[in-house]
Amino acid sequence: MVKVGVLIGIKSSESEIAKKTAFNVSSALRLKGYEVVEIPIDENLVENLKREKINIAFISAHGIFGEDGTVQGLLELLGIPYIGSRVLASALALNKIMAKKIFTYEGIPTPRWITLNKKDMEEKDINEILKILESFKFPLAVKPSSQGSTIGFSQVQSKNNILSSLENAFKYDYEVIIEEFIKGKEITASIFEYEEIICFPLIEIISKSKSGIYDYHAKYTPGMSDHIIPARLSPETYKRAQELGIRAHKALGCRHFSRVDMIVEDETEKIYVLEVNTIPGMTSTSLYPEACKAYGIDFPELLHLLIEKVLREG
Repeated sequence: MVKVGVLIGIKSSESEIAKKTAFNVSSALRLKGYEVVEIPIDENLVENLKREKINIAFISAHGIFGEDGTVQGLLELLGIPYIGSRVLASALALNKIMAKKIFTYEGIPTPRWITLNKKDMEEKDINEILKILESFKFPLAVKPSSQGSTIGFSQVQSKNNILSSLENAFKYDYEVIIEEFIKGKEITASIFEYEEIICFPLIEIISKSKSGIYDYHAKYTPGMSDHIIPARLSPETYKRAQELGIRAHKALGCRHFSRVDMIVEDETEKIYVLEVNTIPGMTSTSLYPEACKAYGIDFPELLHLLIEKVLREG
């Protein structure tokens, strides 16, 4: 019997979501007859991996200490096969600055942006920062470079709110991104790589949060968002969004699966890629399992297919 280690990211700011993902993944794997052991990603990880002698790993971690390439590198050193993107792709995708640089190089549209780090904040006053932003249109989005689930995210309506938003984002990272906030339909493309790279049906997300933003509360609270499948787009825009999702996945060098978040601007129907999640949430309210189901593959079967693929590839 194949023994699968579900590695749980308990140290990141998204630990609660990692635990919920781990529960769903473990349950699905047991339904398919796999032996499953859950292993926390902590200081005892190496000892526990050696003791459990797993055949393959599934990393259930969102954000740092799991989605950033650190655990992937450890598994490579130990010679343990794992599902998901390798070290470099994981690190690039989680770091929004590096991801945006690659999108720009590859001609993948992404909202206009600048970066600031803590040293900039120490050396510049707020007026200097505002001067840099003179050519930007409000509202703006301010977010940490390497966090997920909108942790540390703020929507900034005017110059008066810039400083407090930056201070909030810097609680979570040394670097932050300021980008133009695009008004439009929020959609997500779930990418699956088996014999070929495909995009599951696109999901349109309507948040029921007070701000209207698909924030942490809206993402993980049942009933706080509506998911429309397929997304309400013209056939041309729909096809273009699926193609962009696959392009973004490939541009970062992702493997097996990812979820690409995008926005379709209301006035122009122009599509902007926001970010790529190499370990998308797999909770009961998560988008990836929902897109998978809409395509016609149930979640346990998806995991089974991925395990077969990894073990076959060695």
